[in-house]
Amino acid sequence: MLNAEANTAYKRPWHRLDRGLRLNRIRAFSESMAKARGLKETEQTALFNLLTKALDRKALNSKTCVVYDMEKEEITEIKPLVMHQNAQGDVLFHIMERRNAVTFRKRTPAEADSAAAAPTV
Repeated sequence: MLNAEANTAYKRPWHRLDRGLRLNRIRAFSESMAKARGLKETEQTALFNLLTKALDRKALNSKTCVVYDMEKEEITEIKPLVMHQNAQGDVLFHIMERRNAVTFRKRTPAEADSAAAAPTV
């Protein structure tokens, strides 16, 4: 029974995985990115540390931020992850933070008139 549970542990959606399982998948993602992009060991470590900190800040909890393939049990894409290359040729990573936008409701002319006519105390 425990073996059956262990085999299906990674078959759940990203937002249903435990922290340890997510860290394991993030480590596998950083290793696959290092192979695909030809990253240095320091760059791979920096990527893993950045993603771990983002996970701790709950920036990677949403299933819209992380594209996770349950069949292959791997992370396909991390949408807020941005890679830059500096002048020395090193690859730098950055997580784009979501900004909470403030929207204001447009007042109707009737509301504006009633607000202007209301006495202030």
